[in-house]
Amino acid sequence: MPAAARTGLALLIVGAIFVGVGSYTHRGGFSLYGLPMVMVGFSLYLVSSIITARKRQ
Repeated sequence: MPAAARTGLALLIVGAIFVGVGSYTHRGGFSLYGLPMVMVGFSLYLVSSIITARKRQ
């Protein structure tokens, strides 16, 4: 697994934790802070996985 995919997964997990804690404590600002982290992490993971899969072919 490339380093970019690991970084994407880490951002995805940390952002999801932020969203969950913000939703649980009813703090919308904290939850909205984690939302872009989730989107960037997912995008980074997806793109790096696709690039790695294409290089293997």
